[in-house]
Amino acid sequence: MITRQPCLAPSDINSAPRSLPPFANQSLVLQIFDIAGKAGGEARIVGGAVRDWLAGISVGDIDMAVNMPIETFASDLEQAGLRVIHTGLSHGTITVLQDKTKIEVTHTRLDTETDGRHAKVSHSPDWLEDARRRDFTINAIYMNAAGALFDPLNGQADLQQGCLRFVGDADQRVREDALRMMRYCRFLYRFGHGNIDADALAALQRNADLAQNLSSERVRSEMELILVADGAATACNLMQTTGLAKAACDVDFNTHHLAPDDAPDRADWLIGLASIMPVGTTASLATRLRLSKSETRRLQAMDRDIDTALPDLAGDKWQQAAWFLGDDSAAIYAVKTRRAQARFSVTRWDELQSWVAPICPVTGADLLSHGVDNGPVCGEILIKLQKLWVASGFTLGKYDLLAKI
Repeated sequence: MITRQPCLAPSDINSAPRSLPPFANQSLVLQIFDIAGKAGGEARIVGGAVRDWLAGISVGDIDMAVNMPIETFASDLEQAGLRVIHTGLSHGTITVLQDKTKIEVTHTRLDTETDGRHAKVSHSPDWLEDARRRDFTINAIYMNAAGALFDPLNGQADLQQGCLRFVGDADQRVREDALRMMRYCRFLYRFGHGNIDADALAALQRNADLAQNLSSERVRSEMELILVADGAATACNLMQTTGLAKAACDVDFNTHHLAPDDAPDRADWLIGLASIMPVGTTASLATRLRLSKSETRRLQAMDRDIDTALPDLAGDKWQQAAWFLGDDSAAIYAVKTRRAQARFSVTRWDELQSWVAPICPVTGADLLSHGVDNGPVCGEILIKLQKLWVASGFTLGKYDLLAKI
């Protein structure tokens, strides 16, 4: 469903102070609040942590913003004895660590130059300007040290209404960073209840080609998140219908092959990728997403022999098929089932996941010791004996097999 929500006037008024929720009332967060205040500035929690807390979702990573130059604030933090990583300093971001807690802190800022991939930024002490450069209204809600909320773009209302909207002009937001289009697709199910904002949809359709310029690492990272999240089918379908799938991943998606959200194989993003990719496109995806050799091998294994692998793995003699397929047998079963739109058996999935393959009693060394010449013939004979052993239900012994040379 496509929706169009009214754009309400920004408000600079914070909500009334309240006690800090548990996620905000932890040592490192409180220290950052305190150090910023003593330095004459202010720190606020912003983005996903506030959004998820308001939505009743478990809070994960915490991001904070501070309205003072980040170099100055980093020095203040270090003088207070905190460990600071300066990796993102050129983008106005530092990482603050204490024990096992890690918080990214960014100074309030303006984008001075964008190219669709990265932005050049400058510090601005204005919280409203900082909010206006963010991606979605629901990510532009701030919480201060008193627990009060600063919601200048009415993100809370959008969150309550299930309206996922870009901040301001949707075309401008996605042209600043094309990855925002993929993020919109990922967030749509959870925060937009599957209802697509009309302005957002138009922006995705007009600007999908910009995703071709995104780095392989950023596209891959986002696809990993999309394919294991609830609503992956909603996200992938939107990517496909807007042209974003082809632009970002260099292939079209077969979205009706995705597993349901509660399926056990959904936790493996490569299984999801193999399920939606067109047959025979492993090489294209491996290049575009810069898959490792191991990942490429797994994807290739899931992308082959759809007609033969599924019946064998689904049948009574599944162990015999699984022995030849090796560690990938469960993944191959999942992908072949989804692609064939056949019944997926959780019991069979669990059996394939937990099965420990027996070791063939005959090796190449055994054949050589029995006078077989080293070379291709030796390999062919070994495969023949392995097939005989597997067909026997793994019962033939070493000397039974050697007698068949």
